[in-house]
Amino acid sequence: MAEKNALTRKGKEDLELKLQNLTEVEMPKANDELNFARSQGDLSENSDYDAAKEKFENIKAEIAKIKYILDHHTIIEEVEEEGGEKTARLGGSEITVLDLTRNKEHKFTIVGSVEANPLEHKISNTCPVAQAIIGHKVGETVTVNVKTPYKLKIVDIA
Repeated sequence: MAEKNALTRKGKEDLELKLQNLTEVEMPKANDELNFARSQGDLSENSDYDAAKEKFENIKAEIAKIKYILDHHTIIEEVEEEGGEKTARLGGSEITVLDLTRNKEHKFTIVGSVEANPLEHKISNTCPVAQAIIGHKVGETVTVNVKTPYKLKIVDIA
């Protein structure tokens, strides 16, 4: 049985839009470029054909990858409230923590590994920081279990 890809609702919507763009816009355009390059004659020395074919194959592979993810996914839920207190969960809520070792605040969103992007402050639900935080409430201190463990205090869950 295939492993399920964890996605937020927004992540799923983004992938569906990307798939639609690839199949309805990018793939036909790449196919036209490939046909045009093919019509230029000798394919053995046709760099335009090689580039168009590579682009076409890359788009085809990206479509297959997205379809696989969408066919084998599970939606991760947003913040849960228990007795009026927010609990850190997967699903796109912004979490603010204080690194007690460095006395520095960090903000990030816990998403599935498919959506993870450190440049956008989106961390995977499987990373040590997320694993330490999930299930805990604002005000709690957690230990991140890495080679040199450190403590984070959950400051806010928005």
